[in-house]
Amino acid sequence: MRAPMHLTLDIARKMIDAMIRYAQDNRVMPGSFAVVDEGGHVIAAERRDDGLPATFDIAIDKAWTAATMKTSARVLEVITRGQGWRLNVKYNGRLTIIPGSVPVVSGNRVIGGIGHSGGSAEEDEAIAQAGLSAFYREDHIDFTGEDMLRSLRKVADAVINHVTGNKLRPVAITIVDEWGWPVLIYRMDGAPYGYIEVSRDKAWTAAAFKIPTDSVADKVGVNYGVGWNERLVTTAGGIPFNLRGSIFAIGIAGNSPQEDKEIAISALKSIGAEPMV
Repeated sequence: MRAPMHLTLDIARKMIDAMIRYAQDNRVMPGSFAVVDEGGHVIAAERRDDGLPATFDIAIDKAWTAATMKTSARVLEVITRGQGWRLNVKYNGRLTIIPGSVPVVSGNRVIGGIGHSGGSAEEDEAIAQAGLSAFYREDHIDFTGEDMLRSLRKVADAVINHVTGNKLRPVAITIVDEWGWPVLIYRMDGAPYGYIEVSRDKAWTAAAFKIPTDSVADKVGVNYGVGWNERLVTTAGGIPFNLRGSIFAIGIAGNSPQEDKEIAISALKSIGAEPMV
């Protein structure tokens, strides 16, 4: 098998599946998994059921480090002689020498990075390596359990099917829990990476106020202004929803705000989730 020359969402999800399976088989505490492109931008990131919320961004930062420094955190720790924290300050806290990240290499070129957070340094590194191994495999390693994560994946899949079936522009998808912490981020192939943070901001806003993002200005009051919180947005595309008795919120970005809102609502209804609109 010849290794792919660039990462796609399907490949990223395959690697995350392999990492989750390894973590389950080795009884590693639930954590978060991230795959980024060669520029360090998220393609897919997920948090397991009961995974600590803070592990999500740590996993992304580990993957970002591997992609942009073109080496693993373990190697970076060695070549910086333990002084990698100085680079961490330079890059606003993103760069890390904590093990748990590996670059994805194809054709002698780094095309992305993988990160895991949630276990010990040794466990995180082994899990990231499991994701890398999956990149070079033809078969798909599925995982069992994780009921809520599987359900939220169905929401994301419904979004992708809606976008593809209606020939809309590719989107970035973020799903957060009721506290605004991300559980899942997917970026469809062809979606500009700028939409990642837009979708996350929409999801956070919808979760924070428990109303669609385009209702926030009317419900909360425009006198507060948008500038008080860097994640607050008032454009359409963020929808809170109820799934099996738990509250989540989804943010969609990639088309017009109204189209993004319609995508979210249609996808939620198609899998039996209850949009809070």
